[in-house]
Amino acid sequence: MTVLVVGGGITGLTAAYTLGRAGIPTTLVEAADRLGGKVLTESIDGFLVESGPDSFISYRPAALELARELGLGEAIIGPTHPRTVWIRSRGRFVQLPEAMGLVLPTRLGPFIKTAMFSPLEKLRIGLDLVLPRDGLDRDVSVGAFLRRRLGGVLVDRLAGPLLGGVHATPIDELSLLAVVPQLRDAERRHRSLLLASLASGRAAKVGGSGSPFVSLVGGMGQLGGALVEAIERSRDVAVRMNATAVALGRRGGGFDVRLANGELLRPEAVVLASPGPATAALLHEIAPVAAAHVRWITHGSTAVVSLGYRLDQFPKPPTGHGFLVAEGEPLAVDACTMSSLKWAGRAPHGTILLRLFIGSRSGGVLAGSDAELVALAERDLALAMGVRGAPLLVRVARSIGQMPKYTVGHLERVAGARAALAGLPNLAIAGASYGGVGVPHCVAQGRAAAARVIEALSGGVPGPAEATVTG
Repeated sequence: MTVLVVGGGITGLTAAYTLGRAGIPTTLVEAADRLGGKVLTESIDGFLVESGPDSFISYRPAALELARELGLGEAIIGPTHPRTVWIRSRGRFVQLPEAMGLVLPTRLGPFIKTAMFSPLEKLRIGLDLVLPRDGLDRDVSVGAFLRRRLGGVLVDRLAGPLLGGVHATPIDELSLLAVVPQLRDAERRHRSLLLASLASGRAAKVGGSGSPFVSLVGGMGQLGGALVEAIERSRDVAVRMNATAVALGRRGGGFDVRLANGELLRPEAVVLASPGPATAALLHEIAPVAAAHVRWITHGSTAVVSLGYRLDQFPKPPTGHGFLVAEGEPLAVDACTMSSLKWAGRAPHGTILLRLFIGSRSGGVLAGSDAELVALAERDLALAMGVRGAPLLVRVARSIGQMPKYTVGHLERVAGARAALAGLPNLAIAGASYGGVGVPHCVAQGRAAAARVIEALSGGVPGPAEATVTG
């Protein structure tokens, strides 16, 4: 064996696939009994249920290119129309204004007309037009940056639910430079975030616009499945399931990797695509400084509760792609995606599939049972939307201690870990803990990790050899 890939999520699968395409003998070990990590799609009684991400961003090309490379070009779909999103604020639903960029309007008209903010609140947001740049280079929280420029109301009702919910991290802890560095760049170039957003809106109008999100006809699991099939066809990649790497040591120019069952693998290069806490544990002996930096990247827990209902269980037909929950609302859920209204083919006729996210607002409730989480989700839907009766389908998916929190200083921690590994070119770390939590980020990191170890192997590291396995 030449390369060992630890972790069979999208990052590890991409790395193993890339190595196999390059003809590098590779073994992938996965601690669980399935591949794909957080990406999981299940077909249940006509519902297509996503336990993890339901889409990816097309303007970051890595995932789109991979899907097409795997023969999934015809399976790529965009969201349905209308692409309405609601904010649950002050006990009612308010439509997210049309022509919104990241957290700001790209056209003034819809923003001026929105009922989300009062006239005085809009004036406070408009102060951004005259405020000076902060002139700082250091990292700050997204919340602090936006509160200074746009006021607390926009953060609590819009930016917090949008950004904090996606990253399962309170916006006042979320790193500006790691999550939305374009806001700092916009302030430097335009001074005003509003002016920068309006300029981007004009550019999009010239270049054409549409939703940046795409998915697959068979759900996101179709991407993971295609990767697994491609790996299975490869003569150069072997997969070991229920195989947990528990220790990593140096052996000449290569490594000794001990599995939980006592087996010893001896690869010439290693890609650690495992969750951050597991990677830190493996690095502890051979790269303690890198391990410390990775350990400082905190990881939280989240849950997704998927519920299917008949449409007649709603007092009026639901519309739009879902809703976000503003700060101060008496709800446990962070957000709700109306999956079958957002993506075609997700629910049988006359029914609707919803995904409710729990974690960043009410992390303490995750200690409860699945039944308790479902009860909270049903309660919130009854309160917010008037849903009556029991759901037709119930599915709970948890991610315990595996959701990286990109808090202030995240980029410094990642840079410190990578610098500490500079002397080990045949070892790479990759995954959501470091360079982005989205599927495109993970795919790109898997490719980059494979490229790193391929380069190391071609630069004088011992050539291809079979794994040595001992008791």
